[in-house]
Amino acid sequence: MTLKDKWILITGASKGLGREMALLFAEAGANLILTARSTELLDELKTRVIAGGGECITVAGDLRDSAVLESVKSLCIEKQIDILVNNAGVVDITKLEGVSDERVDEVIELNLTIPIKLTKAVIEMFKTRRRGAIVNVNSAGGKKPVPDHTIYCASKYGFNGFAETLKLEIKGLGIRIISVCPGKMATELFNAAGRPMDTGAFISPREVARGVLYMLEMSPKCSHAELNVDRMS
Repeated sequence: MTLKDKWILITGASKGLGREMALLFAEAGANLILTARSTELLDELKTRVIAGGGECITVAGDLRDSAVLESVKSLCIEKQIDILVNNAGVVDITKLEGVSDERVDEVIELNLTIPIKLTKAVIEMFKTRRRGAIVNVNSAGGKKPVPDHTIYCASKYGFNGFAETLKLEIKGLGIRIISVCPGKMATELFNAAGRPMDTGAFISPREVARGVLYMLEMSPKCSHAELNVDRMS
């Protein structure tokens, strides 16, 4: 399978794994719809994608804003996307009693509710065409509990349950779901969560992106796939 001329939506595309996937997919010939909150970072990324010969549409804004989310959904249908990459998310490293109700809502919405809504927006189109791929960037925290990550793990366990159940609903329809569950990656998520860390020994987002690209380029005969990668001890 080739990504050439395929349309791909990537959420959370301006930094980290999202950015690396965007660059690699563009090199493979894909056309991209990229979303993130930073207009400046998206513009820089768009320039690089277009310089490589691909088409690129950007949507800057918070996906929790219904207008932004609806705009992204509409683009997915307009461009008849081939691949949905649910990558946007946040990390929360707080004991349960220290998490505000507002933060609970934010983590659940970004890590679980919005990916569900985006998937729901394209699944009928994928079913009708009997092809398409959904890449869910989950986490090792979606498969095993991590102390002080209570709400984060809850959102990621839910995301994993959503994906596993959806696989049963779309069985035999030519749609592939790829679950990506990395351990700690060298991204800015920890700084954003107020927990700065030395990420020198963490996983490179570029390496994880290479793994996702490999899975997407496998034969359509291949079924659902899962990428689990963690740091060397």
